[in-house]
Amino acid sequence: MKKILKIMGFTVLMVVFIVIGFAVYKHQTDGVLRAMINHDESKLAYSPSKDTIGIGGYNFEEYQIQVNDSITTYNYLFKTPIKCKGYVFFIHGSGGNALYLSKLYKSLIDAGFSVYAADWRGYGKAEGSPNYKGVLEDTEIAFADFLSKTKNDSLKTIVYGISLGGQLAIKITKDNQDKVDALVLDGAFESAQQIAIDYAPFDFLKNRVRNHPEDFNQIYIGSRDIKEIKNTPKLIIHSVNDQNVPFSHGEHLFKNALEPKNFWKTETLHIMTLRDLPNGAIKRINELIR
Repeated sequence: MKKILKIMGFTVLMVVFIVIGFAVYKHQTDGVLRAMINHDESKLAYSPSKDTIGIGGYNFEEYQIQVNDSITTYNYLFKTPIKCKGYVFFIHGSGGNALYLSKLYKSLIDAGFSVYAADWRGYGKAEGSPNYKGVLEDTEIAFADFLSKTKNDSLKTIVYGISLGGQLAIKITKDNQDKVDALVLDGAFESAQQIAIDYAPFDFLKNRVRNHPEDFNQIYIGSRDIKEIKNTPKLIIHSVNDQNVPFSHGEHLFKNALEPKNFWKTETLHIMTLRDLPNGAIKRINELIR
């Protein structure tokens, strides 16, 4: 009997060591898991790129924006080669940067829209490390610069946000409803908290996220803020094949949005509507501002 108990005790001890060893290994090698446990938002939510190779053959201007004493961002205004019919304030997502993603703007530029692409600290040429308060500050200052460079005529203004940038697009539109003529969202988050729940690999982390909503970007929550945008036309695009942001996010944003609004269910990869369905996108945007 003692021998059996000794064997059982040894077995339990070995299992405990294996579990602890696996947990330590996962913590050291899984960046997402480590960021969740440590609440490291700069690693969890943002994947900035320094690659600034964009599309060629288009006329654009680069603007250095002094956000504060230590942060300078770089934003870009791509000018349409044909008669301009509107301005797009474009907010990218967690990956890439404003120049790297410029291939997405091609269909907008060719269709007669000039595109102001806003970048954040840590992205492209900008130094610093992104965080949710910082990227909001960068976006708000970029939007003020966008207005100063484009609001000298009666052309329409469109705020266009993709993925994580969708929440910021909603926030900017909510705070500037008299200056924005249309809002377009593609593959947008309904909230950072819900994304964290969706991606948490273990139930204890999911429950931790659910029980502590204050940890997740309470300054701007897409599904909450969109309820306050009253008369601005909205186009919400989401793909049923989106592997990055679940389709339910787009559905919840549309449900919470006030009229006038339209929902476009696509079958592209994440945020690839402008690249893969340019004609449909331009047609719907034209209808939005008509």
